[in-house]
Amino acid sequence: MRSQREIAVRGLMEILGGDAYGNVALRRILGREEGLSRLDKAFVTEIISGCIRNLIQLDYIIDAYSNTPTMRMKPAILGILRVSVYQMKFMDKVPVFAVCNEATDLAKKMGFAKLSGFVNGLLRNIARNLENIILPSYEADPVEHLRIKYSCQRWIAEHFVEQLGLADADALLAEVCRPPSVSLCVNTGKTTVEKLREMLAAEGVEVSDGRLAKNALTVSKTSDISVLPSFAGGLYHVMDEAAMLAVQAAVTPDVERIIDLCAAPGGKTFAAAYIAPGAEILAGDIHEHKVEMIRRGAERLGLKGITAGYDDATIFDENMRATADLLIVDAPCSGLGTLRRRPDIKLRKGQGSVAELADLQRRILAASWQYVRPGGRLLYATCTISRAENEDMRDWFLATFPFAAADFSDRVPAVAEFATAQDGYIQILPQYFGTDGFFIAIFERVG
Repeated sequence: MRSQREIAVRGLMEILGGDAYGNVALRRILGREEGLSRLDKAFVTEIISGCIRNLIQLDYIIDAYSNTPTMRMKPAILGILRVSVYQMKFMDKVPVFAVCNEATDLAKKMGFAKLSGFVNGLLRNIARNLENIILPSYEADPVEHLRIKYSCQRWIAEHFVEQLGLADADALLAEVCRPPSVSLCVNTGKTTVEKLREMLAAEGVEVSDGRLAKNALTVSKTSDISVLPSFAGGLYHVMDEAAMLAVQAAVTPDVERIIDLCAAPGGKTFAAAYIAPGAEILAGDIHEHKVEMIRRGAERLGLKGITAGYDDATIFDENMRATADLLIVDAPCSGLGTLRRRPDIKLRKGQGSVAELADLQRRILAASWQYVRPGGRLLYATCTISRAENEDMRDWFLATFPFAAADFSDRVPAVAEFATAQDGYIQILPQYFGTDGFFIAIFERVG
């Protein structure tokens, strides 16, 4: 049986060498490792996820003390060094001597006995100097400082500084470098928040109340929530609390027909069904395998009013004209609000994707706005922080189509950060509530 650290090293190499999202690949890696306990899985998850969150800083530290640059190292040796430096810098409970010894043994086990001395010497040198690492000057080049400290591409640091200002960009990037919490949207058709909290605690899960949404719980101390009886019983689905708030702001119990475009994996569809259990909900997605995910999720949760099917949201469907009391457009976006849960975006996302996705969002809105009946509403949401995809898109939509901004200030917490809800939109930043970065805009069709 492979050790936890060997699984972490090989898993990190696999994720960085592939093109799947890190969280998806990590589930696959853990799923094929037999004999791992929940604690083992949690340890491996923390190392792999932590290395991805902090990869650029880890390589910066290794390069500062190695005569061989990281770009010229053998992948296995670099993986061992990354995992080891991460443990020394970010995991206080792991003794330095144990990290160095296990890294040396692992180099031998993976077929690099001749380089085990190099690994041992380099790690011990880094350990002695770990508190003396000097990052690029904040005053001379704040963007480069943020890039190294928070391990992101330079364009991402520049983007947040330009969009938010230096202080908020710093706070945002600091927040997304922390391990994410897991939020649950409670299936109020089957249980209550209070009853589920008690059941999860009995299952050994640490539970706290959500901060934004009414039927939200935050959990920790579990590596795989899908193995819990409460999950199998359909008592909740996993969903970021900012996304829950978007549904809470737009859906009322009396709504009769909802169309959810780009619906996979179904989180907003399910949350809407909890609030409006009598509603007919059409959930569409362009990928057939994702449509099947919605169907399976609805079945597990016991939701009968949901019909999931193939839909290309960029093509107008005459059969749906003026049929929706509420249209949900959870638009494909650059995902810059999800860096806590998908840190590989910091390393892989291309700068040109923002403009490309803004164009796609306009095409989806232009093709679908007529689905909303007069007097009905449209929820536009993204999980990003980008004026081109958010505020500018809202302004364009209002100027182009027969809609007015809908005041939803009575349906969100009365906090200063949400003051713009009275103008029909809010931008949620991760550092304020520990959620994804999220944009919510609600429009009402007029005329």
